[in-house]
Amino acid sequence: MILTCCSIKAEVVAEDEREGGLRKILNFGHTIGHAIEAESHFSLIHGLAVAIGMVAASRLAFAKGLLAAEEVREVEEIIAGYGLPTEIPLEYDNDNILSYLQVDKKNVAGRVVFVLPERIGATLISDGVTEQEILSVLRQD
Repeated sequence: MILTCCSIKAEVVAEDEREGGLRKILNFGHTIGHAIEAESHFSLIHGLAVAIGMVAASRLAFAKGLLAAEEVREVEEIIAGYGLPTEIPLEYDNDNILSYLQVDKKNVAGRVVFVLPERIGATLISDGVTEQEILSVLRQD
């Protein structure tokens, strides 16, 4: 699995070395993942934070009508099946996570940029996600 993933990533990077288009898909899960990682004071390792971010991005895509509920469940099941977390730990503060999102290095003109799945294997780059939509996937109370 790791060899396959590395091979796919290498192909994407070779095709878009300067991250002008296609390479942006590799950021799936990273936007919220980086914010979660920062909120954990970096005690949650990058890959685990990104796994949670992938689930959150899938839930955002569902909230925006881009992804079917069954596909969100499939993303969650695949990630959980590898023993990775799918939920933001309850002790993490959602307001802090929102603050960290505002300073993400991939933001464009002050807008938070997300890689949202449209279906398994296809994504959309969007800066049209509202704070309310973000909070709806962060709050699991």
